[in-house]
Amino acid sequence: MEKSKIKNNLEYFWMYYKLPFLAGMIVVVLVLYFLITSLTAKDTALSVMLIDAHTDVSSEKMAEEYMEASGLDTKKYQIQIQNNLMFQGTDSGSYSMTSLSKFMADIGSELLDVCGMTKGDFVKYDGSQTWMDLRDCLTDEQMAVLEDKLLTTDDGRVIGIMADDLPVLKADNCYTSTDTEAAVGIIYNTPHKEEAAKYLLYLAGAME
Repeated sequence: MEKSKIKNNLEYFWMYYKLPFLAGMIVVVLVLYFLITSLTAKDTALSVMLIDAHTDVSSEKMAEEYMEASGLDTKKYQIQIQNNLMFQGTDSGSYSMTSLSKFMADIGSELLDVCGMTKGDFVKYDGSQTWMDLRDCLTDEQMAVLEDKLLTTDDGRVIGIMADDLPVLKADNCYTSTDTEAAVGIIYNTPHKEEAAKYLLYLAGAME
């Protein structure tokens, strides 16, 4: 008799409250999913774009190399490196526009720290002062180490370093074309200024 009553109650519940119950379960699962995701998500310590780098080395490998060299905790932090974007050297104008849109959007959203590109484009985009003056994030001693690589504007701002002979980029076959020069700089509104400065020194083989 008791079992029959329980069965009837369950059938009644399922008949009239099935949809609210399922909806509630879905909400609980989603809340748990987003809670776990937020608790286990890694903070981005640095975001880098290497535009027109023309390298076969994966962005994941580049990120791993920097993480190892810098000693960042891989359980807490991640590095994002995008090396498949192009402004030049592609027959697809839409791909160039997509790359440019990504570049501009990440700057506007304060998601980008460091960017490399051909020198012509690098200087062109400094027309809106895209690049931070490196004297604002590097010490005099660090600037002296990079002295022969510095890219300086006509008004005296130091906006980047020449990329063609940087040891790390050469090892990864980035910017190896003899037809063009390239430069790397720090975005003016970088959210990770200290790490961005460290990354430039790393590229130059001068990270302490």
